[in-house]
Amino acid sequence: MIHIRPMARTRPRGDPALHPRARARRWSGAFLAPALLLLAVACGESQGESPRAAPPIPGNPAPAWEGRTLDGEVVSLEDLRGEVVLLNVWATWCAPCIREMPALDRLERTYRDRGVRVVGASVDRGSAAPQVRRFVEDHDISFLILLDPDQTIMSRFRTLGVPETFLIGPDGIIAHRWIGEFDPMVPSELERIEAQVARLTE
Repeated sequence: MIHIRPMARTRPRGDPALHPRARARRWSGAFLAPALLLLAVACGESQGESPRAAPPIPGNPAPAWEGRTLDGEVVSLEDLRGEVVLLNVWATWCAPCIREMPALDRLERTYRDRGVRVVGASVDRGSAAPQVRRFVEDHDISFLILLDPDQTIMSRFRTLGVPETFLIGPDGIIAHRWIGEFDPMVPSELERIEAQVARLTE
């Protein structure tokens, strides 16, 4: 004998008498999809960086990064492999950044013929190229300035703010990290840089 279950009477959508559990399922479904989308974005790659990338600390490879010169040329850290790079993250509105610029420029002029490149990564947002250009001209800066208006370098290198500076060896490995303002021309800091310069002749 076949038993046929009587069809249950359905209520129209929005019926206030809808069972509380059914209402809960409806609301949970409405919020679940956006939540999953946000989770997927958060767990995905950030600015092209692998979530398993080594943290940017001394002893680890420097993250991939590139910026544009004031003339629009793209320059990457990979392009500078084989040189000692002092990568300075700065902005024109940052007072400590401005104070350390003269010493960074002296370092560039003193060591450029020995394979040291000072690179200033400007994180000024928006169309700041004219403002950065004026700053460079007013302060007679001779080292390479790269623009990063999206502040990609800050997420790649996980900086806490500006200024921050990374000493990168000729093999692309981070040798040291300075958080905040520093003077690269004092003896203790020059020793760190000289140690990397010595590796150029190994």
